Order: sequence, then C-alpha cells, then structure tokens
Amino acid sequence: MSDSPTHAVNPLPPTVIVLFLIIVIGEAYIAGAEARLWGSFDARIALMRQFAFMPEGFGRAMSAGLWISELFWRMLTYPFVHGSLMQGVFASVFILAMGKFVGEVLGNIAVVAIFFASAIFAALGFAMFTSSGFPLFGGFPAAYGLIGAFTFVLFSRSEGLLSQQLMAFRLLGILMLINIGFSLLQDGPPIWVAELCGAVTGFISAAIIHPGGVRVIVNKFRQP
Repeated sequence: MSDSPTHAVNPLPPTVIVLFLIIVIGEAYIAGAEARLWGSFDARIALMRQFAFMPEGFGRAMSAGLWISELFWRMLTYPFVHGSLMQGVFASVFILAMGKFVGEVLGNIAVVAIFFASAIFAALGFAMFTSSGFPLFGGFPAAYGLIGAFTFVLFSRSEGLLSQQLMAFRLLGILMLINIGFSLLQDGPPIWVAELCGAVTGFISAAIIHPGGVRVIVNKFRQP
C-alpha cells in the first residue's frame, strides 16, 4: 500500500481562503464594472459608500443614543472594500500569510474570530481616538489583527531574557512605524490608529483563545 503524498507547502486553512475569495470577488466585480461589462463605472465608489465604516456618522449616532444597525454592520463589511486594486492585493497578501500561520496554530475558527474582532475594535478605535471624518475601508486593520496574533504566538514561544523575547514584536513595530511615518508625511487620515487597535485586539484575542495564553503572558512579564 502506497503512502499518502506529502505536500511541500501546507494547504491554506479554509477560512483564510474564504476571506481571500471575498476580496477577490469584490475586485473582480469592480474590474468588470469599470470595463463596462456590468454595473456602473463608479462601482468602487458605490461599494465604498455602501460598505465602508463612517466614523462621523457612528459618532453622531452614539452621541444621540441611537442604534442604527447599518453603522454596526459596516464594521464587518469595510475590510472587504478597498480604495484601489493595489490596496486589495497587499491586504490579501497579509491575510493569506498571517492567516495561514494563525490558522495552523490556533485553528480555523480562531482566524475568523480574530479577523472580525480586530475589524470591529479597529473601527471603534478609529471613531473614538481620531476626529477624522474620512471613511474607514480596506483589509489592513483586520490583517493587523492577524499580525497581532502572529506576534503573540512568537512571543509565547520565545525564551531567554524578557528583552530578548520582546524581539517577537519587531515585525509589528516596523510596520507600524512605516505606517505612522507615511501618515505624517502625506498628511492623510490616521489609518494607523485603526491598524494599531486591530493589532492590539489580535494579540489579546490570540492570548484568550490559546489555552493558557493569558497566563503565559503574565508569567513572562513577571520574570526577573
């Protein structure tokens, strides 16, 4: 009896594939609309108006004590709408790479939970900690949640002095510094606030999901 074939590269977790395909389908629809095969030529703008998170409207609704379900649903839909094809491509790369790692370590359900929890708290952080009226869209805040989960796994597995273990935060730190720098140079909306909130949410979510994860973090910071 022959042995089952081994794969040189482990297959992607199904949930990561689904998240990726939603982005691909959206970009394919926009490309077809811009080629005048269906829909309207301004399909990207129309989708952003329909699915992007509106921090200004959310803030006004909360101040008035109003519950508008659409504003909350947009916290779940904005990661799948991008301002350009390249933004969608780069966000997809992060989701595929980080989602594969997180899915293999924490499981399929964890990927979905971390992705959407990060998207929600990133939107809340963007609305609370900035005065920007710019809509929030794109997969980066949720992808940074997966990077935060990735950072937790590296940190939980690291050994040695605490200063050495904190090197697990290098990737996240470098990416955040780059984003903050670009935001300051371009005088654009502070999207880095949403990305940072997403990363923190992903780190905490991974610690909660991983068996004994919170205890591991506490013990590491108690080390002399």
